[in-house]
Amino acid sequence: MKTRRAGGRILSMRIFTAAVLLSAAAGCGGGARVYLDTDVAEVYGFTCSSAKEVQMSGGLMQAGTLEYTGSGDVAEALHAHVDTMKGLGWTIAHVDAAGDRAVATLRKDNRTCNLEFVKTSGKIRAVIRVGTTK
Repeated sequence: MKTRRAGGRILSMRIFTAAVLLSAAAGCGGGARVYLDTDVAEVYGFTCSSAKEVQMSGGLMQAGTLEYTGSGDVAEALHAHVDTMKGLGWTIAHVDAAGDRAVATLRKDNRTCNLEFVKTSGKIRAVIRVGTTK
């Protein structure tokens, strides 16, 4: 019986470890709709390439830069992302889409979210910067 218990504990530890690793991966490109259960949407269909200087408080992303890569039409990708962010309570302050570059500024409470989608070499690089409003 002791062997079964030890084997059961090892299996439980492996399951727990896998769950922790999957949760960590979900923060950047894990297919989640929002970044780390915040009100900042991930770019649908894109892959998260980096998350820098992310500061969280009260379940919200207060500051940081998220970078994603993907393909498609720059303006369509930006407008789809803006629509998703609007659904999360963000309001549009500015949107400008021209050619291979599209930018937007969104606001919510005391935070500003700047979006920049740029297409080079057939790929789109999407940068999301969140910070407090000055």
